[in-house]
Amino acid sequence: MSAESAVYEALMYACSQDAAMLKPAEQKLAEWEIQPGFHLTLVKIFSDQTLDANVRWMASLYFKNGVLKYWRKNAPNGIAPEEKEEIRKQLLLKFNEPVQQIAVQIAVLIGNISRHDGPLEWQELVPTLVKAVQSDDPLIQYRGLLVLLHVVKVLYTKRLQRDRQQFEMLTRTLYDFVLNLWDGFTQLFFTNICEQNCALDVCATNLEKATISLRILKKLTLMGFTAPQQSESCMMLLRVAFQRLKDLLECRLRVKRLLQQQQQTGGSERDLNLKVEKFIVKHMKFLNLFYEQHPAGFVDFVPTAFEFCFNYVFHEGTNMIFEDNVITFPNFAIQCLSLLKGILSQNTVYTEQAKERINSAKVDFFTPERLSYIFEKIIVHYFLLTPEEFELWDTDPEAYTSDEGGDSWKYNLRSCAEAFYMTLFQKYTPTLIVELQKYISKSQSIALTENTGINDLLMKDSIYNATGLAVFSLFDEINFDEWFSQQLLGELKFKSQKFRIIRKRIIWLVGRWTGVRFSRSLRPQVYQACLELLHPSEDLAVRLTASKTLRSIMDDFEFVAEQFVEFLEPAIALLFALLKEAVECETKMTVLHVMSFIIEKMSLSIRIDVHNLVLYLPLLWEESREHNMLRCAIISTLLQIIKALYEIPSSESIVTFIYQIIQMSTNVNEESHVYLLEEGLELWVAVVHYSRTMTPELLSLCENLIPLIQQSSTNMHMCLAIVQAYVFLNAEAFLPRYGSEIVKVCQYLLTDLRAEGVVLINRFFLTLLQAAPKYAIELLRPYLLDVFRHYYQQTDFPQVLQVYLQILSRVLINDQVTFSCVLGEMGVQDALERIVTRWLDGMHLVTRLDEKKLLALGLCSLLGVSNDVIYDNFAGILTNITETLNDITNEDEQTGAKADSLVLSDENQDDICVTLLGYGFVDPDVVHDETPHYGRCRSICMRDPTHVIVLKDYLQNQLVVMKNTIGADRYQGLMSTVSLNTLQEMSEFVELGVEQLAGFAVQ
Repeated sequence: MSAESAVYEALMYACSQDAAMLKPAEQKLAEWEIQPGFHLTLVKIFSDQTLDANVRWMASLYFKNGVLKYWRKNAPNGIAPEEKEEIRKQLLLKFNEPVQQIAVQIAVLIGNISRHDGPLEWQELVPTLVKAVQSDDPLIQYRGLLVLLHVVKVLYTKRLQRDRQQFEMLTRTLYDFVLNLWDGFTQLFFTNICEQNCALDVCATNLEKATISLRILKKLTLMGFTAPQQSESCMMLLRVAFQRLKDLLECRLRVKRLLQQQQQTGGSERDLNLKVEKFIVKHMKFLNLFYEQHPAGFVDFVPTAFEFCFNYVFHEGTNMIFEDNVITFPNFAIQCLSLLKGILSQNTVYTEQAKERINSAKVDFFTPERLSYIFEKIIVHYFLLTPEEFELWDTDPEAYTSDEGGDSWKYNLRSCAEAFYMTLFQKYTPTLIVELQKYISKSQSIALTENTGINDLLMKDSIYNATGLAVFSLFDEINFDEWFSQQLLGELKFKSQKFRIIRKRIIWLVGRWTGVRFSRSLRPQVYQACLELLHPSEDLAVRLTASKTLRSIMDDFEFVAEQFVEFLEPAIALLFALLKEAVECETKMTVLHVMSFIIEKMSLSIRIDVHNLVLYLPLLWEESREHNMLRCAIISTLLQIIKALYEIPSSESIVTFIYQIIQMSTNVNEESHVYLLEEGLELWVAVVHYSRTMTPELLSLCENLIPLIQQSSTNMHMCLAIVQAYVFLNAEAFLPRYGSEIVKVCQYLLTDLRAEGVVLINRFFLTLLQAAPKYAIELLRPYLLDVFRHYYQQTDFPQVLQVYLQILSRVLINDQVTFSCVLGEMGVQDALERIVTRWLDGMHLVTRLDEKKLLALGLCSLLGVSNDVIYDNFAGILTNITETLNDITNEDEQTGAKADSLVLSDENQDDICVTLLGYGFVDPDVVHDETPHYGRCRSICMRDPTHVIVLKDYLQNQLVVMKNTIGADRYQGLMSTVSLNTLQEMSEFVELGVEQLAGFAVQ
């Protein structure tokens, strides 16, 4: 069997649904893909139109994958240059592929090859494609265009300077050719449509060719010119485009009338109409993109764009896209409004002259009369609720009220009209305020009764919508307090079904306005209104809107918790009922976020009863198996509940549920951990912070910590915060079980982290030494040698070296034996001398007082060491200690008594809180001295040498020890090396125990 036959047979089996045939075939093909000649064989197979189409399709797929893996230069097992050359020749031999799927696949893979072998390397590519497009054979012409499109698409995405230059060269070669293609195919389509007996498939084919030509032209125009305004062809394209759009819109109407007259409703007729609309929209998208990317090149066309868009979406041309006052072509209207919005909001053009011309065009076009006309059309048409919106409201109220946000305005006509309106209002505020006030007065004149017609309700809704969207421009123009209390509050009382329009809009409007200006005294009435609209008997869309308004009015700096206390319990109950009734994941998330926010906001003032919500969350968790974002919201709600209660819920089943959530969300072997990890870690920290004792279940969660720390540095800060919280909770239970492995992993990671990461881990080690010095020194013993060496060699960043110095100090203060042993293991005779010298030189860089005192305590402890290095550096040691004493000592103004400001006492709670914040032990946003974690942090600080030892007393003691050890004469000699200024300053803190020195009488 020949190689080609073997490959064909394997591909045939690879198309099979039988696993017994499929698996061996895939294995063979995988083995062959690195063999010379394999990919050329695939090309020959999918190029042979006599073979089975499915096998050819499979061959094209395998070849495309091979291009991605083996075509680039220096790729492992890459395709040989000779084979590449032959493949390129084969691919350009035929452009008459009859199967559309295979033809598209071939076009894509030729495009992928051109990514590696651009027009300069593959010189035959572009001329061959141009020749194919010029062919008289319609199929060859179409296939040539398709391949050219995919080649241009690929080259368009390359961003390196060399690639950009090549694309500009390609544009110069092809631009006029493609421009003529677009123009010619479009004119041919117009001719076809006007012919009485022209077949629809011929019209459709020419339209498709025109569409492909436009897509190529768009990419060449956008990326192929650095200054398109300097290209006559490019400017001609934009001039022709506006006229072409008018012709196409008329053509669209002609096609629709033709279909109606002939009563043709078949698929091909409808398809042609859709293709015409698609072609029109592509022209508009091109104009929008051109203006976004080349505003300077669009300057001459701004007046034309204003007139064109105005005529078709607001004025004369409305008959083109409206039927019976209903928009039949919303995608076109969206593009027109987007272009108007873009020009209005765009400020980035290349020259002052261009800016002036655009501003002049805006002034000439947007006259007060035209603004009034546009405003009227927006209110009386674009903002009116449509039958489609009512249908969605009735069938799927959750989808109807969902907040799409983001770029939804680019795809939804209502959102786009609202975005354009807000831009227009921002640019022409004074004029439009006057217009809006007219309509607000009109709405106030429409008194609601049970007989009020639907048209009046729709108009009120539209006006209220316009008002709400413009609130930030209206706060000084409208007395909303008066409007709310005298009219809007009364309109909320109409409870029949048709008035749901007004109830939903008013409560939305209130939510918008409360963030701008709303009387504090009226807020309880809004709370009451929200509760009434949250009632289960109310329309679901109204209830969801009321829940969002409730959150908005509470998320305001003027919110007073005491005003909301009486509404708290019923609000939670009603939201809870809404949460259970909601079906969609997004809706449940929204309601859950509102409840979580209320709990968070009110927990600062009172304790909240959330018993029912806590019991419901496990059930909601089970229901949300496929919705990880909802599970994130559940975790966030649990976090707020714990913070609100200042403790873990007492129910054993809930505690078990919380532990299960933490275990799942932080387990790297669970697929869902990718989505839940961040919230899971926050919950884990809170649970440990609010736990009063270490339980076996809580301790066993730490099995997840090591893989998380190993995984990446992304969540390192949170992981170390959890470890720290466990150490504070019960170091005796945690460190023997997990400490050694955590330290090893952290030490391994230090070799591959930037300075910030190194500081983070070493500060964590410092915290271990501070919280549990006995355990920590034992755990860090293997790492201390690295710290000593790094500091000895001074090879790291200054901020890293400062942390190393603090580690040295804590080891020295707590365990001088270990300090000496590590020094000995360095195997360097001058280790202590160089460390002490650099310690003294670098101490002035430390700015935090607690850190500076720690280093001073370390220096004091060295004074008790009998070593010539200490004696040689005696003056420097005393100088640094004295400077620290000056920094940390407070003097009583009345008694003159000196006190160490860093020594903490139970009486001064404010100093303790500031200290804990300085160490990063507690979160500055949630400092609660009622939490168990706060108490543990406080206890650690209260026994820390920095906050227990009075530095001057410790210095005094060490000087006495030194004098007794070395004798008075030598002690006197060491003191003589210290500057007189330092001695004089020191004498204010300690008894120096020396006789008179030259020039200084010791008191």
